[in-house]
Amino acid sequence: MFLNEFKYFILSTLREKMLIRWLILFPMLLGTMFKLTMSGLSEKEFNFRAIPTAVVLENDDGIFRDVIKQVSEGDDPLLKVTYADSEEAEKLLKDGEVEGIITSGDTVSLTVAGSDMEETVLKAFTDRYLTQEKLIKDAAEKDPASLPALTESLTEELDVLEEKSVTEGVNDRYIIYYYNLLAMVAVCSSVTGLSVVTQNEADQSPLGARKCCSPTPKLISTLAVMLGCWAVGAFCMVTSVTFLAFVLRVGFGSRLGYVYAGGILGSIMGSSLGFMIASLVRGSYEKKNAVAMTVSLGGSFLSGLMVGNIKPILMEKAPIVNTLNPPAVICDCFYYLNIDSGLDRYLGKMAEMLAMTVVFTMIGFVFTRRRKYASL
Repeated sequence: MFLNEFKYFILSTLREKMLIRWLILFPMLLGTMFKLTMSGLSEKEFNFRAIPTAVVLENDDGIFRDVIKQVSEGDDPLLKVTYADSEEAEKLLKDGEVEGIITSGDTVSLTVAGSDMEETVLKAFTDRYLTQEKLIKDAAEKDPASLPALTESLTEELDVLEEKSVTEGVNDRYIIYYYNLLAMVAVCSSVTGLSVVTQNEADQSPLGARKCCSPTPKLISTLAVMLGCWAVGAFCMVTSVTFLAFVLRVGFGSRLGYVYAGGILGSIMGSSLGFMIASLVRGSYEKKNAVAMTVSLGGSFLSGLMVGNIKPILMEKAPIVNTLNPPAVICDCFYYLNIDSGLDRYLGKMAEMLAMTVVFTMIGFVFTRRRKYASL
């Protein structure tokens, strides 16, 4: 009887249009919209671009002109140069069309209007040029024979640092929206958890009334439906992760298996959340479903699905919300998996999800056991 109930619950649930719409089609549509609107935004925002710079040549310094030419050409130029006189350069700087003015007169000088990263790079460039210019002039006066060796040493690139990745994940700030999308899929699995109550309580559905009259123990029937809910939620989560990873090519790093594991446990927690809601909320299925969707989507909002920076604000103002909010816990699980080289914090969040699953399930069983009815 257990296997029959388990099998037929899964088959009947997968035919539900609302489940297909919310847990499979909607995540695919929303993920596609994320991909279309956010693709390449991180590269555009954070990749280095040539710094717009006005260059004023007050004398004919061939060396300086050659240096400016070298740093403004090639595949990855440092400067985007506009040659101008002093008055025109000041106007360009005031209008914000350039980040600074490099003037070559008796000496090389820099004029900037701010103190951001671009201005800092320009200052470092001019300081290095002035230092190397002084070294070359001093060498020319004291030991002209050393000029070739000095020039070669100044033009060599020093490679004293080794680039090494500190994380197995991806460097994309917008990946957090996909994590929140998977968290939403997980907690929206609560709509399947409602069936644990509605299909086993006589006052909730004709099927529940028939089950209460059947010889199958209620515990066996409840466990079969509960495990069926977990299986359906896990199937929907696997479908969503697979679509994002292999169809939309969302980069989850080299730990895709852990993403699947976190998503499946999150969906199990979501189904248990629905079981608890259905056991606590009295009334029709529609009322229980409305509460479940409100909790799921409200939690997804607080986790950052709609407003990306809301979770850091809550962490500062009301950290207890992020601690108790199931979508936030699921999202943090994926986030720690991405940014950490180890698995300690990821496993910590997995333990939190497991604990929430146990608590939700126990509350559901406590409030659904031994109910009596005046008539069936």
